[in-house]
Amino acid sequence: MGMLQFSWLLLVLVFPLLVAIPTIFVIVRNFENPRLSPVPPLVLIVAVSLWCLSDAARLAVTGIEAKRALYPGYYLMGTVVVVSLFVFAADYTERTEWLEPSRLGLVTFPVLVSTGLEVTNFGSWTIESATTVTRNGVMVADVTWGPLFYLHHGLAYCFVAGAAFMFLTYETTNRHYRGQVRSIVGALTIPWFLNVAYLAGLTTFNYTSIGFAAALPIGVLMVFRYRILRLIPVARSSVVEEMDTGYLVLDRGDAVVDVNDRAAELLGMEPERLLGCDRDFLEATFPEIATAFDGGEGFDTITREEDGDERYYNVETSALGPGDDGTAPDTGSVVLFQDVTAQIEARRQLRDQKERLEEQNERLEEFASILSHDLRNPLSVADGRLELARDEYDSVHMEKIAEAHDRMDELISDALALARQGQTVLNREPVSLDRICRSAWENVDTGSATLEIVTDRTVSGDDSQLTQLFENLFRNAVEHGGPDVTVTVGDTDGGFFVADDGPGIPADQRDAVFEKGFTTSDTGTGFGLNIVETIADAHGWETTVTDSETGGVPASETSGGSEDERCASSGARFEFTGVTDAPDTDVGVESVPDAT
Repeated sequence: MGMLQFSWLLLVLVFPLLVAIPTIFVIVRNFENPRLSPVPPLVLIVAVSLWCLSDAARLAVTGIEAKRALYPGYYLMGTVVVVSLFVFAADYTERTEWLEPSRLGLVTFPVLVSTGLEVTNFGSWTIESATTVTRNGVMVADVTWGPLFYLHHGLAYCFVAGAAFMFLTYETTNRHYRGQVRSIVGALTIPWFLNVAYLAGLTTFNYTSIGFAAALPIGVLMVFRYRILRLIPVARSSVVEEMDTGYLVLDRGDAVVDVNDRAAELLGMEPERLLGCDRDFLEATFPEIATAFDGGEGFDTITREEDGDERYYNVETSALGPGDDGTAPDTGSVVLFQDVTAQIEARRQLRDQKERLEEQNERLEEFASILSHDLRNPLSVADGRLELARDEYDSVHMEKIAEAHDRMDELISDALALARQGQTVLNREPVSLDRICRSAWENVDTGSATLEIVTDRTVSGDDSQLTQLFENLFRNAVEHGGPDVTVTVGDTDGGFFVADDGPGIPADQRDAVFEKGFTTSDTGTGFGLNIVETIADAHGWETTVTDSETGGVPASETSGGSEDERCASSGARFEFTGVTDAPDTDVGVESVPDAT
């Protein structure tokens, strides 16, 4: 084997071993990218270290046979280095098609065959001859390389060139990663230039492994400076760079490691300036982000002027992975800036619509007040004068005047009800049908009529309006069904019904009964059932009229209508559908706060 020798180059070649161990430890502990595989970079570091160790051993021995016996380590580790570099480049730059076993096996097959031939020195095609010479006091091998040696290096250069191409094109399409990519390519150029210099005969010693020894610390720097094996790149090809949603990605140390152009534009900073900023800076500069991180409630928005129009962006944060305790983010977090201009405008329109409805209700209420006060006051005066006149005169005309006054009072009451039913139902509350029906029944002169309630439904509606609805239904039943009519309130599919056992409503009149002014009674105003339908419409219900299942009474016993006008076979049944029970009802139109 010969004697051993010492050279300062041995220290340089052993240096990667000192760096490799802590580097591997750092990578394993800090590898947080769920998309990248840690195997290629780890294999690359180990292969570089073994390559340097092989060169150090070959330099340390002096015998030519010993030196030749150690060359296979150079061939093998060189192949592992270039292949693992190519795989890492494909993985990092998202060229996953090159990682398919069939394609990867196809491209690596030639270099693997040439490596095997080199190791065996098949036909002396790798080393034609070798002797030892002394250069600068160090005994080195003077080798005459065969064609296989250069062929193998040409194949290896193809892998290096492919990796460099993938890195450089990735840097072009993803300009936020220029620092990372340039560091990788810069580290690769050191051993590449040294190897070219050796092959070109510019150096007598192959310093390629020393170039890798110098490149290894640069790789360590990239791990810490750019967090190259952590969150980035996060599937950049799948997240469109120009998408309308802006996003920031923070690593476990709360430093910005990824940002798209939209987020940078919204925050008013260049993407390169945002990269590396910590969370404290973001929260101090943009309070909306601080609120989002704190989990605050509300609509936290950033307002921006774009093309003369204001646009609003909601700020949300979410963790990218579970922490050790299952709650805190471990792999980092993402901040999203979502365009919510349409939602803001919709809320404003809803608020404006509510205000307009309230103004409309106020005008209707004012009109109702005029009906109630300005018309009824003169009528009250006329009633008073009529009573005084009765004391002085006893005439049949006095009774007719009193009937006319009563008729006017009914018309005013119905007109007042119609005006108020034109109001939109803004505030709903749970209303028990049992309670509201009994209350309305007490407000109507029902005589000896009977009320049966066979429902315990609670609906969502306006208590006052629903009281008027049932009052008009009960009054209609008593007027047309006679003093002994029985009124039933019960459940039906999707709502409730009000039925009586009176003479019913002929089929050809069922659509007309809800029209204003329609009546078959000489004393009716024709507004009652129209008020019923108006109230139901305001609640979003559908009203239909059909035959009751309770049976009818002879038309001669009713207060109005002939045998042809009223049907003696069954009573009237009013059904209300589309009714939502109170627990499932969205009560009212909520106020919409300003987005700003």
